[in-house]
Amino acid sequence: MVRQKWKELDGTGFRVFEHYPPEVIQKLRVLVPKMKEARRLGKRAYLASDTLFMDGTPVRA
Repeated sequence: MVRQKWKELDGTGFRVFEHYPPEVIQKLRVLVPKMKEARRLGKRAYLASDTLFMDGTPVRA
């Protein structure tokens, strides 16, 4: 519920961050550069938890 209302906290001094286990953080460190490169090449790329989606196809670390 808190994550859904994070925009209401804008300007209040409070922030909402997701806490991931170390395994997921390690995967994100590998996937984020891949995502940035894909976006630079004009592909649609986004992260959902520990999975990178490029043009609708899941890519895991």
